[in-house]
Amino acid sequence: MSKISYFTPQITKEDINKVSKILSTKWISTGQEVSKLEKDFSKILKVNHNKCVAVSSGFSALHLACHLAGIKSEDEVLIQTINFVAIANILKNLDAKIKFVDCKSKTNPNISVEDLEKKISKKTKAVVTMHYGGYPCNMKKILQLQRKYKFCLIEDACHAIFSNYSKKKLGSFGNFSSFSFYANKNITCGEGGMLYCKSIRNAKRARFLKTHGLNRTSLSHYKNLQNKYEVNEAGFNYRLDEIRAALARSQLNRIKKNNLIRHKIFMKYNKHLKKNNRINIAFSKYTKNNFSRHLYVIISNNKKKIIRALNKNRIGHSNHYKPIHKLMAHKKKLKMKNSDYIDNKIISLPIYPGLGLKKVEKICKIINLC
Repeated sequence: MSKISYFTPQITKEDINKVSKILSTKWISTGQEVSKLEKDFSKILKVNHNKCVAVSSGFSALHLACHLAGIKSEDEVLIQTINFVAIANILKNLDAKIKFVDCKSKTNPNISVEDLEKKISKKTKAVVTMHYGGYPCNMKKILQLQRKYKFCLIEDACHAIFSNYSKKKLGSFGNFSSFSFYANKNITCGEGGMLYCKSIRNAKRARFLKTHGLNRTSLSHYKNLQNKYEVNEAGFNYRLDEIRAALARSQLNRIKKNNLIRHKIFMKYNKHLKKNNRINIAFSKYTKNNFSRHLYVIISNNKKKIIRALNKNRIGHSNHYKPIHKLMAHKKKLKMKNSDYIDNKIISLPIYPGLGLKKVEKICKIINLC
């Protein structure tokens, strides 16, 4: 029995050729390819290309966003607890005060605006929203809250590459946003990411910060023979190299096509699972082709039986996510009605361009027999 992987990255001959071309130039650290990636990405995001800064990971983008927002010790930051741990790790290392927010409902893991509003205070420095699976948080209400309480808004759009909301792209609403090019993302170059800054001034500062705070890059030094350099601010090593930038640019060329394939897989799952009253399908009503569809998630009290059946049939699956406040590094005794319900009931099923609709039917058949 052949295995159905939870995810397999799509690496084409064109991808390989683009990377090989960069290798043949012998210039493999940050250079012109990174700049081209920023321009290509910003064009699809529909923002000024000077506002996009390519970095080494989605984590790097989030960390830079927090740094540029001026988040420091004891600053209050609100995040949703159904979330990847990256933002919590960043905030804990900054010694910020984390307030966890419940998710919207028992079938929508995005942030609850109602719980968010209850927990916002005059001390709130920032709110970090994560568009779970590529589906939008309620940005209209969140932006209303931002205008009222004057907090910095950071969008974690690592799942939401070119998802749409209110005639704009997710990741273009906040003061800052992060995107990820990790191995299992809709666009991948192994590692890598993109930071969006609403302010060009912040983006300019991010370009220095991502390369140790140096006032020059290797390329500018090579071209202009700048022997003198200065470090005006302590920075980080969050650079993206030419090799990964070339791979990301190549993948960017087919993101629209691949997100459409994900949409078709989403609809096929819905067709075969919608009559199963033992499961709930997250975001099942989001049927328009407007979203990145990074995840396909079901929520079920029957999880253990479904997992056993998937494992028996060699079908990959995952769990997005255990509530952060229940993880050892961030443990807090909190009551979160919806997040507590979802915990231990979530199953992420395979969804990626190379999966194929027949395999989706097989997965659904196995789940429906549980």
